[in-house]
Amino acid sequence: MEGKRKGAQAGNVLFCALCTILILSLIGGGVLLNSTTRFNVSSSQVRGWKEALQAAEAGGDIAYAEVRKTVVDPANAFSGWTNSGNTHASAVVTLGTNNLTTSSNVDLFYYDTITGSPWYRSRTKGVAPIRGLRRTGMDDRMLTGARGDSLLRKIDFSYDHFISTYGPNGDGVGKALVSVSTPQVTRRIEQISAPITPFEAAIKCASSFYGLGDAAMIDSYDSRKGSYHFAATNPADPYYGDSRSGNVEINSAVATIRGWVYGDVATNGGSIVRSQYISGTIDNNVPFVIRPFYLPTNLPLPQPSPTSVTTNVNITPPAAGTAANPTLYLLSSLTGQLTINSFGTQKTYVAIHVTSDVTGSIDIKPTVQLKIFVDGSMDVKGRDIINESGIAANMQYYAISPSDPATLQHVNVNPPGDFAAAFYAPSADFSLNGNPNITGAIVCKTFYGNGNTTWHYDRELGQEGDAVDYRITSYVEDIRLTTISAARKISTPFIMLAPPLTPFVLAGESPTILQFPTEAFRPVHSLRNMTTQLLQEAAQVIPNQQLLINVVSKRVRQLGLGHRPMVEVGPRASLTDIALKEIIAGKLTYESIKDSADGA
Repeated sequence: MEGKRKGAQAGNVLFCALCTILILSLIGGGVLLNSTTRFNVSSSQVRGWKEALQAAEAGGDIAYAEVRKTVVDPANAFSGWTNSGNTHASAVVTLGTNNLTTSSNVDLFYYDTITGSPWYRSRTKGVAPIRGLRRTGMDDRMLTGARGDSLLRKIDFSYDHFISTYGPNGDGVGKALVSVSTPQVTRRIEQISAPITPFEAAIKCASSFYGLGDAAMIDSYDSRKGSYHFAATNPADPYYGDSRSGNVEINSAVATIRGWVYGDVATNGGSIVRSQYISGTIDNNVPFVIRPFYLPTNLPLPQPSPTSVTTNVNITPPAAGTAANPTLYLLSSLTGQLTINSFGTQKTYVAIHVTSDVTGSIDIKPTVQLKIFVDGSMDVKGRDIINESGIAANMQYYAISPSDPATLQHVNVNPPGDFAAAFYAPSADFSLNGNPNITGAIVCKTFYGNGNTTWHYDRELGQEGDAVDYRITSYVEDIRLTTISAARKISTPFIMLAPPLTPFVLAGESPTILQFPTEAFRPVHSLRNMTTQLLQEAAQVIPNQQLLINVVSKRVRQLGLGHRPMVEVGPRASLTDIALKEIIAGKLTYESIKDSADGA
């Protein structure tokens, strides 16, 4: 009997052990299953987070390409987009095999006050679908009073949080509750495209270069600092730093450079044989492209007269105009002498479009800035280019590239006469004869000069001229946090949400306002961890210690979840110190409300 009793006890122990193992296995299996599920969800969402930015940047590239077309292919710029004035909206584009989508809005938001060229802003959205369960991985809180990863990763499960919070363009206009068909991650970027001006060197040519004479010289100065004087060999001269930018750029290996060059020389596979006459650096591996030039599309309507200049003609514009909106004249010929007066004593902006060859002379008064757009070729003498101000930027010639690349175009400037002007003729062969004294810059297809020319590049030209291309000067991602409530007006991107309290932001207030019941729901915690000085200052803003602790504790919780501080903080500042500093700075405040009848 004793043996049977011991056997039964051993059997009970074994059974209990097996049950314990089974229970622990079930618990472990459940934990493993839950962790694996959450890990897979998080992995999918991290992938979507990265892919959404890739989609946004791809859309940004598409928008940037269209902006560039406004100068390199204006006939096809924003073709297929929805265009309304200066605003252009793309269709939704699907990318790759993962159903990534992107769309852009581009608007002309600014005209350069110096050149009159437009600046463009591109706002692009990239969307990546989220596979798996509708929860946010390891931090799946989606309650009214607490949120997890969805705020940081811009995850939309049922509604587009960004549109409900900031509107479709992020400017607070048009906020609405817009549903999404499937869970998705959305990221938004903004790019600013600025115009590239053409006159970055004294001479820039796309093909062969020959010149100047053995006794020629190229140097530079800056007309914004005063009139020209030679300073390139005197380091003690205060203008010495502006005197050695007479750069020459040649996109060819065929380059014969003669005379002194006080600046840098760049070629595309060339070899400079008279390098001792070049003061700057020589780089023979600088390929570049000079694109054809087209008539700008933003010019105003032309004046009714004159329509041609075959004799002596004087013009006084009806208004001073601006760089972006000059007074325009359309001429069928320019073979006589044209004099352009200023509008009173004001700086006067004028543009002329000549639809044929130019063989006449132009005289502009000191306060006139003139841009001449020429469809044909030019054959003039130096004395025909009369720029009374002596500032090269005030007289700019643009040779419009022929529609047929086989059509030849040339610009010949013959003696006698000195002149101050800038020429942009990317499809023309430029020939400069004689020994003129020139202030300005030239961009051309080929260059030939056989005289002992004295050439002064004006550094002011580096910011002058019509746009010949665009570069991205600013790239930012919109990282503002969002909420789901379309009715809530938000003055800062940080929202205090803490159940069972009932906060909401009041419209028209600058700080974030928390509303707390007059009766606290939780006991007051110790303040021993708070910095004494900061606490005293914060208590002057929120005198009620109980409410102060509630505000600080909820804000600390948000900061711990990854919310960014709204004030500048040091590397050793605690979360409590940050919350107190935000209260002191007026970034956080509160408003007491009466309890509801049901105690909610």
